[in-house]
Amino acid sequence: MSKGSSHHKAHGLAGWGLIISLPFAIFSALKAIPAGSQGFIDWLSTPVGGIGFFLFVFAAATYCRLEFDEVVMDYFDGGTRKFGLLANRIAAFAVKLIVLYVVIKLAFLG
Repeated sequence: MSKGSSHHKAHGLAGWGLIISLPFAIFSALKAIPAGSQGFIDWLSTPVGGIGFFLFVFAAATYCRLEFDEVVMDYFDGGTRKFGLLANRIAAFAVKLIVLYVVIKLAFLG
């Protein structure tokens, strides 16, 4: 299997993850918004809301990383390409890690 093929499959899976999780995230957030910021925090504090939000952010960060990887691979060569791809992976990982920490802290550790 070539790298392009695995990249394409990962891109498709991340896209499907967004399609499936986006309605959940939108409707849940809309339900929480009338109560203000505390309503949003209360929603994230539930395991279902926290896990659903994390899955949405995970899919979105993965999709964005894959999209930006394509831009870096198209327009940069050599060391700049390696740096761009590494920085992109680190940034996406950091976003996922921060959201995971927040969800665990709110939904499971109170």
